[in-house]
Amino acid sequence: MNKLKSFVFDLDGIINHPQMISHGLVIGGSVKKSFIDPDMLGMLSRLSGKVNLFVNTARSQVYVQDFVEHFMKYNIPIDGWILEHGAVVLNKPEWTQRVLKDINLEQIHDQICKVAVDKHFPIDLNCYYNDHKGFLLYSGKGKLLAEHFVFCLQGILKDRFRILVGKRKIAFIPKSADKYLAFKNNFGDTNEICFAAGDSIDDLTLLKHAHFPLTLSGVSKIVQDYVKQRGGYISRCPGHAGIKELVDTIDQQLAIPQSVIKTPGPRLPVERIETFRPSRASYLDRLFRNPMDFKEEPDLCFIQKLGKDLNWGKNIIFEVAMRDWGGEVKALYAVLNTFIKIVPLARWRLCFRQERLGMGNLKSFDQISAKLEKYLYLPDGKIRFCAPGVPQSPLFQGKAAARLLLFDHPEDLKQWYDLAMPRMITRHPDLCDTWFVNPMFLKISDSARTVQSQTSCLFSDSKVMIAANIVDQTDIDIAISGYLRLKPYVDTLIIAPRVISNKTRNCLICDAARHMKVQYYSNFKKGDKPEVLIVDTYGDLSSLYQNCLITYLGGGFDPRKRGFDPMESLFADVPVILGPIYDFNRIAVESLQNTGFINVLQSKKTAVEDFVIHARKTIINPPDKRDLKRFIEKRNHDPRRMATEILAGLAKVDNSEYIIAENNYFPAETINPDELIDGVN
Repeated sequence: MNKLKSFVFDLDGIINHPQMISHGLVIGGSVKKSFIDPDMLGMLSRLSGKVNLFVNTARSQVYVQDFVEHFMKYNIPIDGWILEHGAVVLNKPEWTQRVLKDINLEQIHDQICKVAVDKHFPIDLNCYYNDHKGFLLYSGKGKLLAEHFVFCLQGILKDRFRILVGKRKIAFIPKSADKYLAFKNNFGDTNEICFAAGDSIDDLTLLKHAHFPLTLSGVSKIVQDYVKQRGGYISRCPGHAGIKELVDTIDQQLAIPQSVIKTPGPRLPVERIETFRPSRASYLDRLFRNPMDFKEEPDLCFIQKLGKDLNWGKNIIFEVAMRDWGGEVKALYAVLNTFIKIVPLARWRLCFRQERLGMGNLKSFDQISAKLEKYLYLPDGKIRFCAPGVPQSPLFQGKAAARLLLFDHPEDLKQWYDLAMPRMITRHPDLCDTWFVNPMFLKISDSARTVQSQTSCLFSDSKVMIAANIVDQTDIDIAISGYLRLKPYVDTLIIAPRVISNKTRNCLICDAARHMKVQYYSNFKKGDKPEVLIVDTYGDLSSLYQNCLITYLGGGFDPRKRGFDPMESLFADVPVILGPIYDFNRIAVESLQNTGFINVLQSKKTAVEDFVIHARKTIINPPDKRDLKRFIEKRNHDPRRMATEILAGLAKVDNSEYIIAENNYFPAETINPDELIDGVN
């Protein structure tokens, strides 16, 4: 059966706009009015004879009445009204029941109100409550205040909602509520989305599944970038003139015999949508800039007693969950270096994400054995480690006594990311005997430095620049062009791709370096003098920083990668230049940015030029190593404090005897909500 052609469109920001125009039709709002161009409605009425029209909006039934009246006046038939971010479909209450399965909005609202009252949040909790059936909407006073509010509600919201934060509105939307899913499940049997128009990130799933997506200039850059990537249409003009362009473009497209258009579109930029929205990043920056420093030393007698009470770890299995095998080794090494001194008989199960970046990098258990050689065997000579799924790994039967989550990415920590990131260790709020152990802190510890100090430098008499964790063309351009422009300060370039098995990226690197003398690290012998050394092995990056002059750290221009950790380079006293995204170690970047050991590039367009300027200045006038030493000493939290927290928990010791000061400190409680009003626009 051939489906009917449909045009699905948002209202605010697409149909109506705040700019007053002559003879404009008024749309009421909770704060201010907006207007519709009647000429555009005439165009839309004519278009309705060619395609079915569906409204898809965040507004509730209460707040679309002005639109209903104007559409009726101009003879515009609407075949379906999808409301409240896809949580409500007019005259289809069963859809809302499906969206809210296992979610009691009234109960959650009451819990949110209690938190807001207890913590004195200046947020209007009831102004929209009776007007919406499928999601929760509140009125705040700035994005930073909203992010603080969200932070304090993590235990209530859990992972059941997606969150939209605006200058004034804070929306908690059930994850089952989605504009595209609402259309598909209620109208998709008879209609297909030939055209979709939206202006906000909440419209992206519609734009993804439309044959031809459209948007206006001046709307969210994320939306514009995605429509451009899809090959859709972006109006030349914003506002009222722009929507006329969209309607006219659809009319023109309908006159063209449609070729096969692939749907759905490319992957949605989820990292930019929610996980790292600018206001959330600003809030995290605040937590990292205002940390609590804990100077007390762990009680060594108490720690020794814990080890004895636990029979030195006999019959205990610790399970460590990690994303990858590479940078995480330093954090794992710090954990092992601490625990093995206290519970030397315990065994360790290493679990990696089941993905290309996890176990796929481990070709055999020999790679683990080589890196952890110092700790490989128990006192009785048996193997201490296993890694399920890794070839040649032994298997340990039995349930883990404790699970350590050695993650530093929101995809792994979910809604608890904001809670765990400013702290070295956090007990999981839901899972028994499970702790988040923050790799960022461990990578700054003396144990992490010990791993690196065991390596020797490759080039004893060369001037070396290293480009590490290269992920995209921007990184390659900075590495190659920057290196060529830095001569005679440097005469060797080391390039370390983030994933050595990425053939496309390897080809781009080789093409960029085609006029240079290139050698691969797997074939390198001490004394060789390549112009460009390409790293094609895993786990060896830390050894390559020794004797380097400058490091370019990649991934800082890629919203999906979010930058990488600079500590390996800093432990070798090598200054780092990186892109503007550095979520994997805000501690180091924020603390060292003004010392010369960290320089952040701001603009992708001028990245190469800016890199050369920073690198030349840093090479000619090296930063003061005392600044780096002070930072490491301040942030070098003793991992024994982390071990005390976990082992005391396993030994069932009364909290008052061992609880570390850090876990008495909840960052949100030190922030006065009044300080955050109108925080981030």
